[in-house]
Amino acid sequence: MPLRQRVFDDAARLFGVLAHPTRLRILTLLHRGEQDVSSLRDALGVPGANVSQHLALLRSHHVVTMRRQGARIFYALRDPRFADVLNRCLDILDDDASQGRALHKAIDLVRLRT
Repeated sequence: MPLRQRVFDDAARLFGVLAHPTRLRILTLLHRGEQDVSSLRDALGVPGANVSQHLALLRSHHVVTMRRQGARIFYALRDPRFADVLNRCLDILDDDASQGRALHKAIDLVRLRT
């Protein structure tokens, strides 16, 4: 396989990993700092097993890192540029927001501050 094709394949896999609302919400939470599974579960309002599955996928694709402290497992964004990717997508959505101020406000609330 030509290297150029591999680059596109790798990028498509990464976008596929990020292409889930819960995983995007995890990115926004981890952008604020390292968090353990129970904190993420509470913030997301989804079962801990679901959170763990999403984190495992994100970890296997090097989006997040994991650190153990006793019985607790903490996760963090591996690279802050993942938050930049989400923000660029939000910028595009905001530019295309044909649904008015309500959508604009919602996008602004989700936007990650650095």
